[in-house]
Order: sequence, then structure tokens, then C-alpha cells
Amino acid sequence: MVNNDSLFSNAEKKANKFNLYCLVVITILSFFAIVLHFIGIFNLERETFVPAMLQLAIYSAIPVIIYLFIYYVKKNKNVLEEKYFKFIILLFAYVSVLDLCISLSYHSVLLFAVPPLMVAQYKNNKLLSIVTFIASILLVIIATYGSYIFGQYDANLLKPLTSEEASDIRNRLNVLTFNRAIAVFSHYILPRTLAISVVDVIALTISKRNSEMIDEQIKLSNKIQEEIIAKSNMQNGVIEHLADIIESRDIETGEHIKRTKKYVTILVEKMKEKDQYKDYLTPQMCEYIIHAAPLHDIGKIAVSDLILCKPGKLTDEEFDKMKIHTVKGGEIITNILNDLGDKEFLNVAYDVAISHHEKWNGKGYPYGIKEEEIPFPGRIMAIADVFDALVAKRVYKDPMPVDKAIDIIINDAGSHFDPNIVEVFKEVIDDFKKTATEE
Repeated sequence: MVNNDSLFSNAEKKANKFNLYCLVVITILSFFAIVLHFIGIFNLERETFVPAMLQLAIYSAIPVIIYLFIYYVKKNKNVLEEKYFKFIILLFAYVSVLDLCISLSYHSVLLFAVPPLMVAQYKNNKLLSIVTFIASILLVIIATYGSYIFGQYDANLLKPLTSEEASDIRNRLNVLTFNRAIAVFSHYILPRTLAISVVDVIALTISKRNSEMIDEQIKLSNKIQEEIIAKSNMQNGVIEHLADIIESRDIETGEHIKRTKKYVTILVEKMKEKDQYKDYLTPQMCEYIIHAAPLHDIGKIAVSDLILCKPGKLTDEEFDKMKIHTVKGGEIITNILNDLGDKEFLNVAYDVAISHHEKWNGKGYPYGIKEEEIPFPGRIMAIADVFDALVAKRVYKDPMPVDKAIDIIINDAGSHFDPNIVEVFKEVIDDFKKTATEE
């Protein structure tokens, strides 16, 4: 099932990463702006502009520095997933814009749209949305009055002061009467506050909508996952019932399919660790092969009891009839599993049933195919099937010593068995021995 919290956590990690990139860009642009100012592109007071850009660069870089410190020094590789980190980003985003607005001009308060746009990338949070909205409005007011008192001279905002008179903060404070403060609010703050409010509402609505869409995707994904699990359970149930049918006809064969599944599991688990198999042996494919193993002898349902339970050696004619269990197994699997919908598993189960008696040298049955013409699941099943046939007691023979069976498997590499899989078999011999000696 898709975990709601983990999905949002991953989304928040990506949002933090993107916002950090934005702050890095702002830092770089701040230094670039200083360069442009020195070559005469910006016609602003150097004493005001350069410190403002430097402070903007510093404030924007602080979250990046904090991230690098926690990641590399504190060795916290999950710092972007920490819930507190987004507040660090937003805090310094607001501080950066506030400082810029106060230093340069009240016109810059429109930059307060940036933090809400950052918030829009996170999971919708009612408290965070309210704080963001209120912070934007309050900081527009603070930035405008701050610009009036401390910022660069603006004739409209500071009339009737001249540029020279406005250089003295006391003169600015002297003309900031109650009526003037109201005028500044109505003419400068209110229009910009409304503009920022619209941006905030849009950004926060986007955040809410994104969260709702993710919730819907999670519900849909979980519903699909439930259907897949239900179908898989049905498929596994069918396999178990088929195995029971085999066991009801031949107890020895029933025990054989249980043990061979264990051997196949041992081989597959070891093989998926190898680079040469990693592209094919995906977790899903490993599961398919292991679950298909009990079906390798399903075709024996079509074999007569007289042949299946004969205590002595089979005649050539009887052996030819026994051979048909591979083809019949493929037919049975196709007919029964075809309606379950998992075509990939159906193909694996079919390959296991029909090709587990093929040999690497082409002298196996039913088709006499060789080497890599033999389906890969069938090559794995062949080793598990032959090993258990050798070490298990049958009506027509006594069990072979495990070490002797191991020698046969190894010696038949390149003739009966895929030599590469035999190399893997050598690495799990102890596991095979343990399974073979279990009661």
C-alpha cells in the first residue's frame, strides 16, 4: 500500500530541494547585480544598493549553509525530510525580502509574493497557510514604513522632503505625522497589500489543490494495489490447490514440489545478487519464478497412475508417456491461469512447466532445445528438480547421498545444466544440504 506520510515526505523533500536551488540563484544574482551596478547599469546610490545586495546574498545563503552543515558535518542525510527545515527556508526568504524592501524601495514589497509561492509546493497545512498570509500582510506594512524611515530616497513617498533633507532620519520622522502615516497606508500600503493578498490566495489554493490531488492519487493507487493483491492471492490460491491435487495423486510428487520450491528460492535469492542477472531478476520476476516452481509437475495429472506410481523402472513406451507431462503442464497452466490477468506470471509458469526437462546440450525433452534457447526459469528449475529427484526416496529407488547428488549436478554443468547457474549452485551447496536433510 502507498503510505500517505511517506509520499508527502518525499514531496516535501523535493520542495525543499527546489527552494534551496532558488535561494542559491538569488544569492548568485545578488552578486551579479553588484557587478552590474559597478559598471553603471543600475543608477542607484552605491551606499544603499551594494549593502542591500550583500545582505540579500547572505540571508539567501544561510539556509543553504545550514543544509550543507547538517548534511556533511552532522551526517544527517535526511535533512531535507526534517519538518523544521522548510521553516528555516521560509524564515530567511521573508527576512531577505524584508531587508531588500526596506533598503531599496517600498516598490519591492511585491517580492513578498515569493515566500507564498514557496509554501505552495508543500503539503497543504492550515496553520502554515494562515501564518504565511498574515506574515505577508504584516511585512508589507513593516517594509513600507521601514522604507519610509530607513530606505533609499523616493520623492513621492517622502514629499515634501528633498533628497538632502531626507538623508537625515530625524527629518523623515518629523514629517511622519498621523495624517501622513494614514496617507502612506492608503496610497502605498493598501494597494500593494491587496496585490499580495491575491497572490497569497492563489498560491495557497494551489497548495491545497496539490495536496488534494496527491490524496486522490494515493486512494487510487491503494485501490489498484488492493486489486493486485487480491488477484495475486487468488493466483497463489489456485497454485496451492493445484499442488494439493498433485499431492492427492502421488504423495512423493507432492513433497517433491514443496522441496523444489525451496531449492528454487535458494538459487534465485543468490542469483539476484549477481550483476549478470540483475536486469532480468527483478523483485517481481524473482517472485514469479518462486511461485511458479510448484507448478512444474502439474502436467503429471494427465499421466496414468500405472505409470506415475510404478515401483520399477519405466519401459521406453511408458517413459514416452511420462514425458508428455511437460507439454500437458503448459496446456493446463495456460487454460487455468489465462483468466487471472497476470500474463507475465503465466509466461513464467508455462516456461517452468514445459522446459524443466530440457538439457543445455539439446538432448532433453519435449523439444530438444539447447543452451539459451531454454527459457531461463526452466534452467533454474532443472537443477532444483534433478537434485531433489536424486536425493529423495521414490517408489522405484532409494535416496542418493547428498554429496553424490551435488557431484552429479556439478559434473553435468555444460551438458545437462546451464554452467553459469551451476556456479551459483556451488555457492549455496550448504543451503541445499540443509534443505535436503530437513524432516
